[in-house]
Amino acid sequence: MLKPEFRVRRLGQRYDCGQVDALVARILATAERRSVGPDVTRDEIRGAAFRTPLLGPGYPVEDVDDFLAEAERWLPGQPAAEPAVAAEPGGRPAPQFSTVRLREGYAVDEVDDFVDRVMATVNGRPVSRPVTAQEVRRVQFSPTRLSEGYDIEEVDAFLDTAEAWLSGAR
Repeated sequence: MLKPEFRVRRLGQRYDCGQVDALVARILATAERRSVGPDVTRDEIRGAAFRTPLLGPGYPVEDVDDFLAEAERWLPGQPAAEPAVAAEPGGRPAPQFSTVRLREGYAVDEVDDFVDRVMATVNGRPVSRPVTAQEVRRVQFSPTRLSEGYDIEEVDAFLDTAEAWLSGAR
């Protein structure tokens, strides 16, 4: 694994080069199993936050976020997180999604509100606006990048399942 060569920019969304370089060095040491301190964990990568330089150069946010998302897969001895599923009494299981912070995700509140309506609809509980399969197909959530959001792939996979439930393949 090679150290990434991030472009440097002076304008736009960017991260502090020194902070990024320090985390990248720890990630590479962990992935290559070199001892330079405590190993980096996936949770640490997901929760990483970098200062934004007011003036001067920095690494483009997109480049760093893409590298960090890829780096999660390189870490040895840490199984990938599986989405948890909580059982709903007398009905279908309610999904629980992983959160993301440095890469694009879906707005947590919007997803939670919609999923609550979906679960009430499919489980036959009273709901002010039952959800239809067509509404599931058309739903769009606001993207988040710098604040916490839900993993897009997990939410989209749930929406596919919910659409099948609501279209009669119950």
